[in-house]
Amino acid sequence: MTPIIFITIAALLLQTAMLTLFWALPDAIGLSMRELFQEKELWQLCMAFGAILFMSSFFALWQQRWRNSLLPTRLLAIFLGFYLAVAVVDYQVLRFSHQRLSYSFLRTYFHISNIFDSTTVTMLGGDAKGTALWLTLLLLGLVGGIAAAIFFPKFRNKNFSIKIPLFLGVSGLVLSAIPLVLFLSGTRGTKTIPIINVPVDMRFTLGKHTLTSPILHIGVVEIFERFRDNYKITEENIKDLNAFLPCPNTTEFPAFRAAPTHEYRAKIPYNIILVFGESYKGRIFNQMLSGDTSFAPNLWELAKGGGLWFKNAFSGGYPTVRGTTATYLGFPSHPNRDVPSFYASNHFTGFPELLTDYTRTYMTVSNPIFDHTLPFVIKFFGNNWQTIGNTEIEGTADSLGMDLTLSLLNDLPTDKPYLLVYNTAATHIPFYGYPDSFAPKPDNAMTRYRNALRYTDNQFGRLLASLAARSDFQRTVIIVLGDHDTPVDSVDYAYPQPIGVSAARIFLGIFSPDTNLFKGLEIREDVASQLDIAPTILDLAQVRSENHFWGYDLLAEERPAEQPALFFSQDAYFLGFRDFVLTGGLTSEEVFREGEGSGFSPVTDSLSLTWKKRAVGASKLLRSLLRDDKMQP
Repeated sequence: MTPIIFITIAALLLQTAMLTLFWALPDAIGLSMRELFQEKELWQLCMAFGAILFMSSFFALWQQRWRNSLLPTRLLAIFLGFYLAVAVVDYQVLRFSHQRLSYSFLRTYFHISNIFDSTTVTMLGGDAKGTALWLTLLLLGLVGGIAAAIFFPKFRNKNFSIKIPLFLGVSGLVLSAIPLVLFLSGTRGTKTIPIINVPVDMRFTLGKHTLTSPILHIGVVEIFERFRDNYKITEENIKDLNAFLPCPNTTEFPAFRAAPTHEYRAKIPYNIILVFGESYKGRIFNQMLSGDTSFAPNLWELAKGGGLWFKNAFSGGYPTVRGTTATYLGFPSHPNRDVPSFYASNHFTGFPELLTDYTRTYMTVSNPIFDHTLPFVIKFFGNNWQTIGNTEIEGTADSLGMDLTLSLLNDLPTDKPYLLVYNTAATHIPFYGYPDSFAPKPDNAMTRYRNALRYTDNQFGRLLASLAARSDFQRTVIIVLGDHDTPVDSVDYAYPQPIGVSAARIFLGIFSPDTNLFKGLEIREDVASQLDIAPTILDLAQVRSENHFWGYDLLAEERPAEQPALFFSQDAYFLGFRDFVLTGGLTSEEVFREGEGSGFSPVTDSLSLTWKKRAVGASKLLRSLLRDDKMQP
């Protein structure tokens, strides 16, 4: 057998083992990878095997021309060895962080300042069996490639026909070209392949649903997106953006705003506590306004003391990192733009950076690497943050997190304003994040969700008790908001694709015992969003600064009734109005509308189509601003 063919077959077998292992092992939170990639297996096979065959054809053609030298064969063995080793790392990273290995990923998580950080080294943690198997494959790829390069020269390299490199090249090109054609044409829908009766999702996204090693496709993705998505910033889509963004400052930086000029409601700098509630559903929390307060009695007691309760509040997107982007940076995240990973080099200013006179501290119950929020944490809080790490006792994350939060609170001064941020975890799907001794865990997901809410509220009560004992409690504001929504029951699953699980209201409330700021509880009907958090905090902190925040100061301003909140989810937009929502695809014509308490239905009225056009125009402009790093001067 020609060594070139032997090496290629060995690489294909090792790639097969990788795919089998990837589909068989669960991810870090126990989800089935086969389920996550359902109906995408064909594209995984095409891209994974096609890349190997196509690259082998180059070396085979080289070897066919250099018949008296085995250098091309040796280089192919070494190349495929390292290629597959990087593929192993890529699969492992995706399995534990749901993020592909890329240049931006390496730059973010393996920067010299983070490489020895305790959270970074846990990135590839998880089940010991799976990790051992991956490491074995990694060694097989590296050692096998080097060994082949060393020992193959002992075999006589027989001359072979030009048909071999041509066969490898054509086979690899066909396998790789099929999904690329679908990607370029934007094909959608599910088709069933005859005879084998296998359903295939025809909507192909390059690099997202495939398992190709990143060595080849990262550059292709970046170059292709540069031409496809680097839209020109026109006066028309600036007008589209202006429908969502109040008071743009310049045409060169259309998302940049002058410093606020309206009168602030707050008259002193307040201590600010920001609580990110995992999957805090506005639909459920709003039931408290009708008397159902059993799942969050501590929050309700705080609210009755004074504050703002927003019935129509919306997330900046799903998953957590999109809500984090919207809250800290004040503009929507965008489909397929890895804002956190690029954050270190881009000119984005988060609201914590403007609080220069504040002591800032943060507690997280989840690994910020897994949530893709580590760049934000480091940028905004430096070394002033803590995480509980891996919990050995199931269901104690929020309890341990509150222990850390109270410890951080005790270290905060009473004569200087502070920003304290923490997040919760118990209400993360599938809602088992509370101790067995606290409440039962029945099959009914909504019952578990409400039990988890009650557990996090118990821990929230501990925070309120500690705050009440401080001398600066009266000048403290507590902001509680959901990071995103999540599906629990049939009502949530009624949302059509492609909007996904983020298409519902989150909870957002702003509370304080200071009667000079709030005189009782005010129930607000106007639309609110995570995009409004940063402008609101500028009010509370008495800061006036130029910024790229898209929102309104919720204390002193209201979004006009005819203007919706906007966010993007994958390749879709979502517009939250006061009485209804609109959603649809960025590249499709459909527009869906949902009224209060009703299902979605397609609409074609001029108002809905106008807002759809504005959403798509704003999407194009935002995409270009993010890619070209022009959010601010």
